[in-house]
Amino acid sequence: MLTIIIPAYNHEKYIIEGLEAACSVDLPGTKIIIIDDGSTDSTKLKIEQFIQEKSPKNVDFLVKKNGGVVSSLNLGLEMANTEFVYFVASDDILCSEGVVACVQQLKNQPSAMFCIGAGVSFTSDFPEVKKPVYNKLHEEFFSMSASSRVNALYLNYPQPILLQSTVFRRAGLNEVGGWDRRIILDDYSMFIKMFTKFPLLNRDFLYASKQVVVKYRQHDANVHKNISRQFFIINQMLGFLAPAGLYSRALGKVLAMHFLGAVRLGRTADGLGLFKGVSIGAKVYFVYYLISYIFGFFLRFSSKLMRRVFG
Repeated sequence: MLTIIIPAYNHEKYIIEGLEAACSVDLPGTKIIIIDDGSTDSTKLKIEQFIQEKSPKNVDFLVKKNGGVVSSLNLGLEMANTEFVYFVASDDILCSEGVVACVQQLKNQPSAMFCIGAGVSFTSDFPEVKKPVYNKLHEEFFSMSASSRVNALYLNYPQPILLQSTVFRRAGLNEVGGWDRRIILDDYSMFIKMFTKFPLLNRDFLYASKQVVVKYRQHDANVHKNISRQFFIINQMLGFLAPAGLYSRALGKVLAMHFLGAVRLGRTADGLGLFKGVSIGAKVYFVYYLISYIFGFFLRFSSKLMRRVFG
């Protein structure tokens, strides 16, 4: 019925908690596939010890040469032979009841190819503090008409939408060809393909807003260190997937967001470095979105100031 696929890489601190959660899923015929992507820490050893101690009969474990998360996701999809599949990172914690509920909803709606459940985010330092991953913007996005979402996929996509909060019908993933091996970004790129192919809420896909499917671990990150890579990854994906008429506009918006992020960190020079190789069209849209963001900031600031002054 369900295959849980766990791509693992250098998560020795978290992998056991994730495996225990996966083994707790109470569905007949559930299978678990763990794929170690060439970890350089003790992740592989921890998994082997877990399997030896627990002796789970429904777990397959394989180790491969490092090739990135997309290669692990595709390999897991190829290995799966159940009707439903669920992917969860080796540092996140699935919620058994939510996963089971999404499977049941998909069984009740045979035309639906995926079910997005809720998620909560947390940090290892404060695991008791959990924040909802999805909000009103996500609900509006999920409820859009197919025609409206064409542009929104590239211009108003509510980040993030998590693979690990979603149960997929395996046939749907196969119908869109799985993950594009040329693209580094795994979640956004797949949801572009799925929402394009299966666009209608409550027919093609489901949103189970009350069912928490995953506890999403957020790590402390050096944003400055990653900002140029983040921009490169999104630019790469847009180059392969965005319609020609939307590419420059979408890239201009992403450029404005990342540039402002660099400026806020006091790294204006790094922000300026993002412009290298960017088309004139994208730069024009960058100016448009930059002005829009700055104007919006001043409007919000003025509104708050007025409320403080006049009560």
